[in-house]
Amino acid sequence: MTEREQRNLAHRLAEGSEVFDFERALEVVRRRPAEVEKILRMREEHARSREERARVREGMRRALREEFG
Repeated sequence: MTEREQRNLAHRLAEGSEVFDFERALEVVRRRPAEVEKILRMREEHARSREERARVREGMRRALREEFG
């Protein structure tokens, strides 16, 4: 993995993280890049699940409003 790829992965890991700042993320990327990629995939999957649950809740709210006013 090139330095640029490592830095990009570290930015992705640090972005929005309460645990990792960029320097710590870069250190982790250099030591365990496969684990970082796994964490990022899990994070993306979690975000998709949250979005899907929000869509379902909104659909249920609309149906309840139509049914009960």
